[in-house]
Amino acid sequence: MLDNSLVLILWESLLNTSRGIFIFNHSITLTLPVMSNCLLAIDTTSARCSTAILLNGKLHTRSSDRERQAAQLILPMIEDLMSSVDSSLADLEGIAVAAGPGSFTGIRIGIGVAQGLGLSLSIPVLALSNLAIMAMAAIAENTCDNVMVSMKARDSEVYFASYRGSELDGVMLLGQEQVCRPANIQRLPAAEIEPQRWYATGDGWDQRDEILRTLRRDTEHVQFGQTQPAVELHLGELCKLAKLRFALGEGVAAEQVIPNYIKEQLDYS
Repeated sequence: MLDNSLVLILWESLLNTSRGIFIFNHSITLTLPVMSNCLLAIDTTSARCSTAILLNGKLHTRSSDRERQAAQLILPMIEDLMSSVDSSLADLEGIAVAAGPGSFTGIRIGIGVAQGLGLSLSIPVLALSNLAIMAMAAIAENTCDNVMVSMKARDSEVYFASYRGSELDGVMLLGQEQVCRPANIQRLPAAEIEPQRWYATGDGWDQRDEILRTLRRDTEHVQFGQTQPAVELHLGELCKLAKLRFALGEGVAAEQVIPNYIKEQLDYS
């Protein structure tokens, strides 16, 4: 069971993040581990929330079959998952959270839970881009090196980013993550593109012709894949990416974790 003080901190965190507030008035001393043997992953950015524990190299997962219930379900799911592997929250050495883009409400819930747990346990937290996680999943499943990720946004816009596989940190972002209409996507320098083959993933390729025309890429150099990886693959690659980034010292104190909205106008639900 979660103790009362932890529940209070988590509740405060959820209340704050529901208002878009990411500030704590608590002070902790934090020791950042080089690597984590007990890592918790949280993803509440999609319609169905999910969580995973990477314990001594083995992945254990839980996912909800109910949509848009993250605020009610994510904490019981975490507690049930910890119990199923005979571990407690005190065993955690790091927390990774999918920080967006995605559902704005879901992003805030996930960030809030990660902050609350990180703060109460005095362990580092790592916020990871959903686009990077999707690129990791594409590389893992398709043996590709170059990935374009396009996710549906609002008003005919897409979230878009290009990545290249990296042994050091999982994936390397080429250019920047963007949210815009397909015609406004910023192209990478020609040297970054040709003569590479690219794998395209995500649910934002309905306008593929316009996207590729904007990017000046030929369809013969692009392989189109699945719109969304399976939950287990997604969580596994989230954990893999987190472990690599923790090893690079990228984990931070809970109060320093911020969402990855990409678009700052908070009008999504």
